[in-house]
Amino acid sequence: MQLDQAKSGQSLNINEIPSELKSNLIRLGICEGDRVLCASKIPGGPVVLQKDLQEIAIGNSYAKLIKVEQCKS
Repeated sequence: MQLDQAKSGQSLNINEIPSELKSNLIRLGICEGDRVLCASKIPGGPVVLQKDLQEIAIGNSYAKLIKVEQCKS
């Protein structure tokens, strides 16, 4: 599924980040294979991801490009 389809509280694995976003997200500490928490989501707005002790807001247009899967347990 795409990141913009995630629901608040879901634990997610980042599966695929488009090449045009990779360098920006790596600078923020997010890369493919990471496990993150969808801390909050505003309909039509940003998705807030939590990783370790930081929260990162990803704009909706970018969230539509990032492929994730829900973690099992």
